[in-house]
Amino acid sequence: MGGVDGSIAPMVTPESATRELRENTTDGAAVLARRAISLLSSFVAAVDDDDLPAVTRRCAEQMRNARPTMAAVGNLVRFWMESFSWPHDDFRRRAMAHCESILARADRALAETVRNARNRLAEFPPDSVFLTHSASSTVRSVIDGLPFRLLVTASEPGGEGRRMARELGVTCVEDTDAPSRVADVAAVVVGADAVGSEAFVNKVGTRALAQAARESSTPFFVVTESYKCVAGARPIIEEDTFEAVENGFVAAFLGDARLVSFAATRKLELPDEYAPAWTESDEQADGVWDRSSNDGFAA
Repeated sequence: MGGVDGSIAPMVTPESATRELRENTTDGAAVLARRAISLLSSFVAAVDDDDLPAVTRRCAEQMRNARPTMAAVGNLVRFWMESFSWPHDDFRRRAMAHCESILARADRALAETVRNARNRLAEFPPDSVFLTHSASSTVRSVIDGLPFRLLVTASEPGGEGRRMARELGVTCVEDTDAPSRVADVAAVVVGADAVGSEAFVNKVGTRALAQAARESSTPFFVVTESYKCVAGARPIIEEDTFEAVENGFVAAFLGDARLVSFAATRKLELPDEYAPAWTESDEQADGVWDRSSNDGFAA
């Protein structure tokens, strides 16, 4: 497979795909989940093996377990595995087409999340100031183009927030100063790497902002797609740059319509109105979509 400069791009292997997912400490869960499906598609496209279904399953299983803390990665790969028919005929084409189908579903979840979150934030006056932590691509999509001002924390270790602030041309707030700025903003808006019934997971430093928001009566919103949800009360954390924050700090979870099903059984706070955009074919896969690599959840 050729690169853009005419060079030969290295073939994706289960080991290289897993390593890429594990070593990427810059991108958030939604980006890495999509990347996992793209890597799987590239693997299927290039691998030469007499038992393509078996090696594809091994690759998917390795990637599914690459980042337990980022439930979205395992969830999306597991959804691909469990909703795929694993046909004997035309396996390569069908497996790659199924990857595209999963990415399309993730894109719809993002679009729905952005729409619902924008509807909620539209209740704030123009020129309101929001504070975010880390560099959630979902939060970035929500804020993009809205008439608000954004403050971004540096988000060390890693400094992904510092990079995002530079890319967006907005103010970067040092992590040590961020809690003291919460009382001066209209709301704190963060993403999530995993959501359980009692706590969600995000970059270390999120808890301090949540506590400051509670003390100052500042709304604290979590923007997240439903495929980041897990069955357990508290999601798995295996990386010291992440932390769990109790859901009691959250004014509302802003996400796609499938988050409503999860919220109804897990008692998460949601805005009153959600506009579902899932088709009948989407609903046929509910039982699979609602299981997570972080032990799965049933809506």
